[in-house]
Formats: sequence, structure tokens, C-alpha cells
Amino acid sequence: MLLLFFFSGAAGLIYEVTWARSLGLVFGASHLAVTTVLAVYMGGQALGSATFGRLADRSTRPLRLYGLLELGVGASALLFLGLMRVYPWLYPPIARLAEENGAYLTAVRTAFAVVAMIVPTTLMGGTLPVLTRFASGRGGGVARQLSFLYAFNTAGAVAGTLAAGFFLIGAVGVAATLLVGAGVSVAVGVGSVLLQGRAGSPTPSREPEGSAPRKAGDQEVLADLALRLTLVGIGVSGFCALGYEVLWTRMLTLVVGTSVYSFTVMLVAFLAGIGAGSHAFSLLGRWVSGPRRAVRAFAATQVLIGISALTVTVLMRQLPSLANRLQALLVGGNTTEFAGRLGASFGVGVTFMFVPAFFMGLAFPTAGAAWSANRKGAVGSSIGGLLTANTIGAILGAVVSGFILIYVFGIERSLQILVILNVGAGLAIAASLSSRRWGVAAAAAVTGIAVVARAAFPSWGRAWDQRYFATYVNYTRSIDSPEEARKKLADVAVLYYYEGVNETVSVTRSLGGQQSFVVNGRPEASTNLMDVQVQRTLGHLPMLLHPNPRRVFVLGTGTGMTLGATSIHPELERVVLGEIEEGVLGVARTFAGWNSHVLDNPKLKIVFNDGRNYLATTKEKFDVITADPIHPWSGGAGYLYTAEYFRSVADRLAPGGIACQWLPVYELTVHDVKTVVRTFAASFKYSFVWLTFYDAVLIGSNEALARRMSVPAIRDDLAIVQMGSAEDLLSFFLAGTEGARAFGRGGDLNTDDNVTLEFSAPASQGVLGLDGRNVLALATAREDLLPYLVPAASPAGRQAQVERWSRHQWAASRFDEAHGRFLLGERDTPAFLGLLEQLRLRDPQYAPNLFLVDSLAFWERSMPELVQSADFKVKGTGGGPGVLRLSAVRQYLGRGRVLVSVVDNDRREIYGQRLIDGPDGEYQKLDDQVLRYVAVTLDSFAAVAKQVTRDGEAPIESDLSAAFRIEAGRLVGRLPGAPQR
Repeated sequence: MLLLFFFSGAAGLIYEVTWARSLGLVFGASHLAVTTVLAVYMGGQALGSATFGRLADRSTRPLRLYGLLELGVGASALLFLGLMRVYPWLYPPIARLAEENGAYLTAVRTAFAVVAMIVPTTLMGGTLPVLTRFASGRGGGVARQLSFLYAFNTAGAVAGTLAAGFFLIGAVGVAATLLVGAGVSVAVGVGSVLLQGRAGSPTPSREPEGSAPRKAGDQEVLADLALRLTLVGIGVSGFCALGYEVLWTRMLTLVVGTSVYSFTVMLVAFLAGIGAGSHAFSLLGRWVSGPRRAVRAFAATQVLIGISALTVTVLMRQLPSLANRLQALLVGGNTTEFAGRLGASFGVGVTFMFVPAFFMGLAFPTAGAAWSANRKGAVGSSIGGLLTANTIGAILGAVVSGFILIYVFGIERSLQILVILNVGAGLAIAASLSSRRWGVAAAAAVTGIAVVARAAFPSWGRAWDQRYFATYVNYTRSIDSPEEARKKLADVAVLYYYEGVNETVSVTRSLGGQQSFVVNGRPEASTNLMDVQVQRTLGHLPMLLHPNPRRVFVLGTGTGMTLGATSIHPELERVVLGEIEEGVLGVARTFAGWNSHVLDNPKLKIVFNDGRNYLATTKEKFDVITADPIHPWSGGAGYLYTAEYFRSVADRLAPGGIACQWLPVYELTVHDVKTVVRTFAASFKYSFVWLTFYDAVLIGSNEALARRMSVPAIRDDLAIVQMGSAEDLLSFFLAGTEGARAFGRGGDLNTDDNVTLEFSAPASQGVLGLDGRNVLALATAREDLLPYLVPAASPAGRQAQVERWSRHQWAASRFDEAHGRFLLGERDTPAFLGLLEQLRLRDPQYAPNLFLVDSLAFWERSMPELVQSADFKVKGTGGGPGVLRLSAVRQYLGRGRVLVSVVDNDRREIYGQRLIDGPDGEYQKLDDQVLRYVAVTLDSFAAVAKQVTRDGEAPIESDLSAAFRIEAGRLVGRLPGAPQR
């Protein structure tokens, strides 16, 4: 029986994962759509618990009834699979009737989700009450049997989560995984029906041996207030449990990432705690034997959940530090980067979620012991009622935490409010056992006051430093001392921080002036020219290739640079932005100087929806559709690289329309890159590949480059990244249709069903050198641009055209190798330097190489370099002669900003630091400015040394050092966070 329920739990999680994925593709991945699916899923279970719990008590063969439920689950799961073939064709035209009406779309989604899931989820909800009814007649007591069943079912859920998340979906696809779940349900159902004949009819449940005798007052008290509060309490427990899970997962993704594997291991850690807690109930023995003791124990679990959750919340202030230590410990040696990251993710999940989840798992059978004690002969209905209350609470917890708490109070305060509710519920339940009923009212009043106070006073009880989370990036494993951490925080300005239900976003500005956009601890874009280049290319390139781009759709806001690039084209009449997270608009506003203040453009319309879902449901056609999604290893992002998505894009293009797609060449294997190129090329009649410095840009159709390159705003926007003319922009062309298809032949076709990229890409996280290998692999597909160009009208013009692009084709062959070597770290090798020299002599104006040379020049200057030093004679501590050497060190922090530090390397002391600004990229002018400043500064220190010298004798070292500090404070200054002696 326990084994059957184990497999039932495994199938249940397989269903949950596959149903959520399937319906998410139809309804979109917005939080509202996802919550709608979750609410219907859990609502069906609540309905099943109540309905079949009562039916179980009237059944003389409950194991057979359980088997029939499982068979029904398996059969209706197959029906779900059929509906998923119909929904993608049926939902879009219905949604288009009022595509911008949120209430209408929610109602349609709810109706579709109910039709698809209400039958199997209702049947699933009935399994635990029915099986508990059967098991209670086998001896050991209702609560003890409930704990075993709940524990084994949760253990099965852990197994199902691991199987679906790590193996099944990636290996056989979503549909086949659902079939596996249905097969398991059918097998469990058949087995249960067959076992009923051997088991016979159940006998009335008995109290376990060793139970304490009941007191006369137990029945009366528990039939009244304590019993009702136990039912309310299990609902509050479910509310808080789902709230904790939503909020903890949001915070943990900051350090573990958002890949499908990260979410899987976090869910496993949470479920493992629940399963262990449920199993531990059997060890409590006499502590829960008897109604009053059971109520008291249940009250204690609520308080313990609250205390442990509060402890976890406080400890989360050190979350980045702990995660870095775990990764540093696990990654390296015989452990791969991928395995180490997974191990660290599981360790973080267990550290922060296991203990509270343990008490959550303990709470349910403990509540069952109290609630069922006075309901003998109604085991099924009592457990069904308890499960219904818990599930309804869980639905409300997911909705309230996701739609209200996180937006109004932020994550930390929301967690603290849940803690107050948990502890308050526990105290009220405990007080209900007293004959003085005012204790319950007092506990409720104190809880209410505490919740209001925590909501009304944001600064009270703060444990987290939001600046710490805003500046954290999860791809480094540096373990900083408190002093180093403080210096890093002081050197970075936080321009924006937002906690949303989908993601946590921030914008920071470094000491060098570089502005970065960070999502869930992962930098997504910045004002670094390598990032600017691809962001603007994604906007300008399709606009320039289209003869008259009037209507444009942009998927994803980010920094707004891609959106802004489309907005400055004079032909534009309307641009629609699809954005799933409203808080990202605040990010774009901090980049207003880089995105042409696009959010204030009257031609812009913003749609807060999953961009893919919007394209599938809108009636509008676009001349240009461009997408700058997040990396495909991020959970859910893989669906923006599938054949179905690309076909949807093609369907929304107006005649002659252009599709544009970002493709990173870092943290993807060559096979993964081929998979994306193959999938994209298979979806369009014409496909082209452009290669920027760190990324590729895919184009879905081709038109002759138009005259709009002459518009000053467009030219200036691209000149900064060496694309300011038609010739320069075309120099980044890599391959046309034939080259793209030839390159992609070695890859897979990425579909919504196999989602191969989502499961393969995470293994490349943190692996160095992949960008260089991908560039060299893409270079094998390089084609000559001449066949794609409109021939010049005159013979002389045609001859010049052929000579120019033949020279550039030769340069491209040399540049590809140099580009790959640069990315592989071979910057100082003779082979790399020789290639640069060949390019300088043969084609000095080749735009991609000019960008590489500029990047190399900045990279070399970003290393600390001695500018000048000066020695000063001193008397040491023993009176002997010595030397105090001051060194002026230069370090480029940005292309127009240099940090000059005056230091004593021997004594590891920084006397002063000064930022010197100059024109971006004009390194020689800035170097000359630094030399003049350093000369004046060291002369000033020499003058101070003469003032300290007496009678021609060298000054005492400490006196001279103190004088230098005073002079440095006057002349040089000290940057915030600079270490002091």
C-alpha cells in the first residue's frame, strides 16, 4: 500500500510539472497565467478531498475505490494530452476577441484550465482521504497511518520531481513524460483493485496501543473552539507554507540561478523536509496520543514553523556569502562546474528550507490526530475536510504572496508577516485548550497588532541590506572579508532595486562609470561597448534591412537600448513592447541616456504580458519583430528559441517583414549554437547570421540595405560600436541562408515538446572558452557577401564593389581566427599578434577588427600599471637609514575614466586616490593627462618631504608618512571605501 502511494506521489508531481508547462505555452508565462493554472490545479484537489472523503466513509472497499481513482487520473491525463493538441488552435482566436482585457483573458484561461484539469485533479484530491480510510482499519490509529501515507506520498513526489526535472522531459519530451505519469497511475490503480480482494473489508479504526486514557472533558472542549481552530490552523499553515515557498524561491534564485535544474533541486529540498517531518510524527508516540495533546502538539508545530522561518529570514542576509562558499567548496577537483553548481544549489536549498519544511510536514498528521479524534467512523470525511482546508489556504497563500505581499511590502517584510501569522495561529490554538476563552482573543489581537505594525513601519526589524543583494552577481565565487565586502559596496552605486514576483532586478554603476542591469543575481546587459553593440544591432539591423518599417514589436525591455534603437527610425509609426515584469521599466529609465528616452516616446505602446503569448493571440501584423530574451539556460527562456515560437513570429510578420533574434555565443556548446541556428533557419525562407563581438544576431528575411543609414541619429547611435556606415555594418555579416542551414545541420530541432536547449544549456554555465570555440565554429559557415548585394549600376562601380568586398572577405578570414583566439585568452601569443598585424597592413579600416583592437587596448589598460615612483630617505624605527617609496599607479576603469592611486607598496598603504576623466576611447590624451597630474602630485610630495627634513637629516619614517597623509588628503583625496591603515 505504501509503495503504491509512493508511485502515486511520483506521478502527481510529473503531472504538475508537465501540465504547468503545457498550459503555460497556451496561456503565457505571466505570473497571473501561472497562478491561474496553479489555483485550478489545487482547487481541483480541494474539491476531490471534500467529495471523496465523504464517499470513502460509505465505501466497504476503499482500496478498490482508491484504485478506481488512480485509473481515472491516468485516463483523464491522456484526455489532457488530447486537449493540448486542440488548445493552441482554439485559444488564440477566443483570446483575440478582447486581447487587451485582463479580466476577460483571466476568465478564458480559468475556463480552459478547468476543462483540462478539473477531472484529474479532483480524482487526485480524493486519493489521500480514501487511502487513509482503508489504512486506518489496519491498526495503528488514523494519525499514525496518515503520517506514513503522507510521508511516502511526499517521498514519491521527490522522486517524481527528480525524474521529470533531470531525466524524463529532457530525454523523451513533455508529452512522453506525461504518458509515463499516466502509465504509473494506471499501474497503481490496477494493483490497488487487485489487492482489495486480498485485503478484505476494513475494520473500524482503533487507537494505537499505549494511548493515554481520555479525560471526560476532552470530547466537549475539542468539539467546540479547539477543534474549529485546528481546522482554521491547518488552513493558515497551508497559506503560510505556500507563501514561504514562493518568497524563499524568489530569494534563492538570486544565488542558485533560474535554470530548470535549480528549480528542481530547490523543490526537492522543500519536499524532502515535508516528507521527513511527516514521517517523524510516528516517533512522537505519547506526545500526541489523545486529543488535547494532539492539539497542543499542532499548536507547537505552528510556533516552530514561525521561529524556524524567522531564523531562515534573518540568515538570508548572508545568503550570497554562504552560496559562494558552497560553490568554492564543491566546484573544482574532480567535480565539474555543472555538478558543483547543482550541489551548491541543493545545499543552499536544504540549509534554508529543510527545517521549516520539516515542521510543515509534521503539522499535517498532527492536525489529523486532533481533528479525527472526535470523528470516529468518519475517517475519510475528516481527513478530506482537513486536506481541503489546507489546500484552500495554500491557494490563497500563493495568490496573496505573489500578487499583494511582495508588491506592497517586499520579500523580507512579507516573510516576517507570515512568521507573525504562523506564531499567532499557534498561540491561539494553544490558548483554546484553556477554560479561559479570552486567551484566544488576546492571541488574535496581538497577532493583528503585530501584522499592522510590521506593515506600517518598514524600517522596523530590518535584517537585510538591499544594496548587498542589488550588487551581488552569482557567477563569481569570491569569498570577501567584511572589509572587502564593505569596500565593494562603497565603490558601487545602486541606481535601482526592485523585487517582483517573477524576478529581482537592479541597476548598478561602478566606480568606472559602467552601468549594469542585473536580473536574479545575473548581469544581463550594461553600457560596456560589447553589450551596447549587440543591443543596438538587434534594434537597428532589422529596421535598416526593411524598406519601410512602420509597425514594430520588441520582446523584452532590458535596458531599453534595443527598443530605443527602433524608435529613432523616421519611418516608425508604432512600436509595441511586450514585457512580463512591470518593474523592468524602472531599469530602462536609468538607461534613458543610452536608449533615447524611449519610454517617453508617444509611438510606444507597452503590453504587460508574456511576449510569446501576445504574438500568438494578437491580430496585429508587424514589419519588424525583434527579440532580446534572456539566456536559454534560464528556466522558461528556452521556449523563446523553439520552432513553434519562430513559426509564431513568422505568422505575425507583415509581407516583407523582418524577424530578429539574439543568440549568445557564450555559455553554450557548439552543438547548442547549431541547434538554435538550425531551428531558426528551418522556420524562415531566408535566414542570415550577423556576428558581433560576444553574440550572434539572427535575421529571418532579407531586403537590400536602405538609405536610412544616412540619418544622423542612426549613424551616431551605431558609430560608437564601429557600425556607423553601411559598409561597417555589413562587415559584421557572417552567413546567408545556405551558410546558416549548413552550419545548423549538426544541431537538433528545438521544439516545445523536447525543449532540448533548456536542458542542455545549463551544463555550460560558468564554462570558460565556449565563446571562442563557438566563434571559430561559426567561422566555418562564413559566406561571401557579394552575392547578396545589389550590383553597382556602372562597371567601374561594380569593380570597386568587388574589390572592396573581396578585401573584406580576406580580412574576415583572418579576423575570425584572431577573434576566436582573443576570446580563448590567447591575447599575447605570436599567432594572435601576427594576425592583427596582417589586418592592420592589408585592411586597416575593417570594422570588426577596429572594435577588437579598441577592446584589446582597453583590456590592457584595465590592468594596474606603474606610472612613476619617487624614493624618500627616512629613519626607520631603529634609527637606521631607510627608504619610503611612493608609487603612482594607473588603472583604467572605463574608456574615459582612470583611477590614479598613490601607494606605498612595501607598507601596503594607499595614501590617496583620484579619478581622472577624459574623452571616451582617446587613450593617448588621457594618458598624457595622467602623466601631468602624477608629475605635479609627486613634486608636491617632494616639497612636503623637504619641509619635514631638519638640518639635512632624513625625517623619521612615521613623521614623513603622517605628513604625506595630510598632503594626500589635500591634493589627491580618497575615494569612498578605500582601505585605510
